[in-house]
Amino acid sequence: MKDIYEEFAYDYDEFGNIEDYLGSEKAFFEQLFAENNVETVLDCACGTGQHLYMLSEMGYRVFGSDYSASMLDVAAKNLEKHRREIPLRQCDFRFLQKAYTEKFDAVVCLTTALPHLHTDEDLVTALVSMKDRLKANGLLVLTQGTTHNTLSLPSIEVVVNRDDFSRIFVKEHDSRFQTIHILDLYHSQKRRENRQYDIVYRILLDDDYRRLLTAAGFERIQIYGDYDRSPYDQQSGRLIVVAR
Repeated sequence: MKDIYEEFAYDYDEFGNIEDYLGSEKAFFEQLFAENNVETVLDCACGTGQHLYMLSEMGYRVFGSDYSASMLDVAAKNLEKHRREIPLRQCDFRFLQKAYTEKFDAVVCLTTALPHLHTDEDLVTALVSMKDRLKANGLLVLTQGTTHNTLSLPSIEVVVNRDDFSRIFVKEHDSRFQTIHILDLYHSQKRRENRQYDIVYRILLDDDYRRLLTAAGFERIQIYGDYDRSPYDQQSGRLIVVAR
């Protein structure tokens, strides 16, 4: 499997610094994890370390893995800068047992990470892998920005717009896949260049998650439309899955 973040990883944090996370997201995890006595968390698609930093700040014992060596390189530098010692391992989340023998109170796979896989076989393999790294009654948390509602929005979105930098999404989709063309435009005296990255996601919505998680052996599946734990519907701007 190709590392599509090999180059993009080093500019990824133009989205925002790793310490910049929404209060509502933090409150969601605080409440959910407190209700379920979570102490240890594996972020199996940790990217540049934003959620590792957030969860460690909240007091959890955190572990991080990612398929992309470049993402892990950036994550290590980010965490070192913030004086956070969090173990990082390179691992395909379809095969977490190759990197981890221990089990965790929670496994998280966030920010539309799972839909990088395109076949039902790979998706179920990944979900089984995550389930096998959970303790009894452990939690799996999946989050994404792709919803019935967001798929209906205009295809061009300005995601970052600073004096020195702009990031634009140009989106297209059919019934199964969404492609996001990411256009990075640098316009300062220090840096003047344009870059494009293309990411293809499998479109997974609420019924897809119920079907795939059931096939992977999960029994209790809750799907929310926001971090306030409101039920998911076709107007939701987020899709958040909690499974046990």
